[in-house]
Amino acid sequence: MRKNIQTRLLTLLACLLCSMALQAENEDELLQLESDMLEYFSKQETDTFFKVTTRLKEASRDAGKERMFYDAWGNEAVYEATVQNYPEALRITDDIMNYARENGSIYGEYVALHSKAMTLLQKQSYDEAEQAFLKAVEFRHHHFPDESAGEDLQELMKIANHRKDGPAGVGYARQILAEPNVAPIHKGRALYRLSQMAFNKNDSVEFNRIYREMMELKKTDGIGTLKPVVEVNYCIMNGMYDEALRLADELEPEARAERKAVIYHRMGNDGEAFKYMQQYKKISDSIVLVSHGNVVASCYVQMNNERLQLEQQLLEHQNYRLRNRLYFAMGIGVILLLIVLIFYRRRQLKKLKVDNQKLTVVNKDVAKVLEDLAELSYYETLDSLPLGIPLKVNELCHRLTSSSQRLCHRGVTMVYQTDLPDDFYIKTNPDALQKLLSHLLNNSARFNHQGTITLSCIEEGENVRFSVSDTTPDPTNKYAVRYIGLFAQQGTKLQYLGMTFKISQSIVRQLKGRIWRDTEYTKGVRLSFELPKDPQ
Repeated sequence: MRKNIQTRLLTLLACLLCSMALQAENEDELLQLESDMLEYFSKQETDTFFKVTTRLKEASRDAGKERMFYDAWGNEAVYEATVQNYPEALRITDDIMNYARENGSIYGEYVALHSKAMTLLQKQSYDEAEQAFLKAVEFRHHHFPDESAGEDLQELMKIANHRKDGPAGVGYARQILAEPNVAPIHKGRALYRLSQMAFNKNDSVEFNRIYREMMELKKTDGIGTLKPVVEVNYCIMNGMYDEALRLADELEPEARAERKAVIYHRMGNDGEAFKYMQQYKKISDSIVLVSHGNVVASCYVQMNNERLQLEQQLLEHQNYRLRNRLYFAMGIGVILLLIVLIFYRRRQLKKLKVDNQKLTVVNKDVAKVLEDLAELSYYETLDSLPLGIPLKVNELCHRLTSSSQRLCHRGVTMVYQTDLPDDFYIKTNPDALQKLLSHLLNNSARFNHQGTITLSCIEEGENVRFSVSDTTPDPTNKYAVRYIGLFAQQGTKLQYLGMTFKISQSIVRQLKGRIWRDTEYTKGVRLSFELPKDPQ
């Protein structure tokens, strides 16, 4: 049993280590495919993109990665939208929805809603896109209450900014910050929107509070202020105009002109402020603030951000896998060492077991011999026993046959038979009589493998006769072996049989009785002894 358990434990450990290594390989492959998908999305390498997403969908589905599977499929729809193939993009979102419903995937339904909303936004159908994103937000809140709907709310914030609906944009930004487990990147963009509102209201206290929160986010999650203009606004709000002008030179032309107009106005130089405001108006009139190109560019930025995060995750996972490989090698080494030690230990234990068995037999026989000799010597050298103690015979005999039954071999029954009334008693030494009967019953239980062992008691004038009989025939003088011989040869081993009859004779003599073998009993072996009812 112990050998099987050890073998199973070693096999289980080896399987576990192999499983860990295989799982790490699969995780690496999935992360690499996901990173490649986002890279080819940004590069607009259509054939390669769809080849990678197809492989990613197959691998993630086989690995039971439900979300990765649907995210990859949803990216196919968004990709078609970025290249203005809107009918195909909408067809893919419908396919995702149908497949998700057929397979009972709530997350798949959400991806279909989100992808459709993204397609409508790329198409610049802002009213439809807004309704689609609101539906996606509601769906996510209902089915995934512990997860953030920040990605959809972020797109709603963009739509509000496009419409120049400040209150709506601020409302969505605040809603993002209230989402559970909001992603740092979404939190950063919401804070940026709120910082713009505080700047436009010239609320330096609120702006600085938001700015500190953005800096804390940068420190803890690696998310910066997202737009350099925030640093410029911080300098403006805190009167650091020279630093603000220096930082403004690093902005895009439109933002640079608009910020410098604000800076010079705050400095009281309205001439310079007017000049830069004209530049700003000229630039803003020449471009479309929100167009398909801007939406696509925003989508690419988001994809690149996700790809960078995935590459970082992949790097961490590869380091983790290298550690796992080291642990795997160490684990295999430990297993091999354990196998060697276990086999060596089994060999030693087997040898020790044989030696111990020999010692146990010898020690057991020696101990039993010494014990029996001590008991025999006690009764042989004893002057006398107190014999006037009343004892109810039936009570003692019932108790002894019941306790000795557990020593019998399977299929052997031990019973007590008598015609004596339960209140019948004799005067004797109860301890010695109990010891005498126990010796005879236990010895009979030891050597009988079938039939019935019977303890009987009858009244014979002034005496009481006790008999222990068995029902096994005695063709080879079993009595002589069991009650007279001290040792028996069993192959190469010498077995100690005991001194039952010698000890019994000594006890009977102390009890003023006699013991003999009943030779008239032919069904097996019967030993009888008589004791006086009152030895006084």
